[in-house]
Amino acid sequence: MSKIKSAKQLTFTYFSVVAFAIITIHFTVFETTVENLEHFTAQYRMEQIAQGLSPDMLDSDTVPLNAFTTAYVGFDNVPESLTVTPDLPLNVATEIYKRGLAQATDFFIMKVNIEHQGIWKDVYIVNSDPIFELSEDKAMKSQTNQLLLSFGLLILSLLVVLRISERLTSPLSSLVQQLRDKTKGDVSPLSLPETGKTVELVTLTDSINTYQSQIAEMLERERAFNRFASHELRTPLMVMQGSLTLLEHSNDPDFVAKQRVRMLNAVEAMQEYVETLLSLTRDSHDEVEPWELTKAEIEKLAEHFTTLLEGNKVTVEVVEEKAPTLTVSRKLVGILIGNLIKNAFTYTTEGKVTITLTEDSVQVTDSGIGLQSSGQVPKGYGLGLVIANEIARIHHWQISLDDNEMGGCTAQVIGLSRA
Repeated sequence: MSKIKSAKQLTFTYFSVVAFAIITIHFTVFETTVENLEHFTAQYRMEQIAQGLSPDMLDSDTVPLNAFTTAYVGFDNVPESLTVTPDLPLNVATEIYKRGLAQATDFFIMKVNIEHQGIWKDVYIVNSDPIFELSEDKAMKSQTNQLLLSFGLLILSLLVVLRISERLTSPLSSLVQQLRDKTKGDVSPLSLPETGKTVELVTLTDSINTYQSQIAEMLERERAFNRFASHELRTPLMVMQGSLTLLEHSNDPDFVAKQRVRMLNAVEAMQEYVETLLSLTRDSHDEVEPWELTKAEIEKLAEHFTTLLEGNKVTVEVVEEKAPTLTVSRKLVGILIGNLIKNAFTYTTEGKVTITLTEDSVQVTDSGIGLQSSGQVPKGYGLGLVIANEIARIHHWQISLDDNEMGGCTAQVIGLSRA
């Protein structure tokens, strides 16, 4: 993390790079323009001087033309103090230096051929223009002042940009600080800062809060599964353990057969719960071939829980108005509906339990103790309703539990036609 720069540091770095590039390009363009102008002026001036030379003027080795220009006839007559080579191009103004003074660029030289008394002679025209050089120096000094002014403006702009960057990033920094201050397991929503709100910031905050809400729901479901799973899975184990203990004290074939059925039912119940739990942990749930949840299917489910009605005066009726067609696992539907039936049988000591099938729902109505006045549901102790609610959530069904006017409870699964 120490190598990752903050938004303010990145802003300063990028701005500095751009500012340096602007200053460099500006200075380079100006210097190139001045040099090109100087060469153009020197070329034009020396061409005019060369046109004014006449053969009669070449009788002397050195011909002063004006206060700033001298013509030297032949290369040997060029002063040694000037850095001149014999292979200079003809009719081209070339900037030269004085020996030992590399920075003194006050001279331009042009080599021309002039016929004198039938002989073509090389004439070297040397020109010095201190007025132009002085103007160039002044221009460079003026440009330096402009560069300093530009640099000052860039510094001021940098401060403004850094301030804007800080203002824009401070809300994001506030969110980061809230996340850092969170303790382990804290999935409470983040709050937006008072100032600096933007559409992107609001969207980001809402997205984070949505994810945290999903995580909170997932954690709550995990806690419910952990809290109740042991009870539901321990029950069939206790049944098998009790049956084995009873088998140690009896060899009666009928008794042995009865205990065998009890253990098989317990093993089947445990297997169904384990398979259901594993199924619910998967992200996807494959569809199966369409099948009908008929009256016979419900009666078969109810048979698993008839032992809960032993000793009670309770009648069970299954009404099929229209069998719903489903494309989900039979085991998942069996766990869901079976839990509602189990609850009705468990908490009904007398009266009637009615299971009604419609095209879109399954309704279980009992005459038992009903819901508590506080709104808490005594039914479904253990993993049953937790699994039922999870199955309904995955397949976009709805489970409702309501008190009946004459007593008892009505549990209903709605929306089966969507599966």
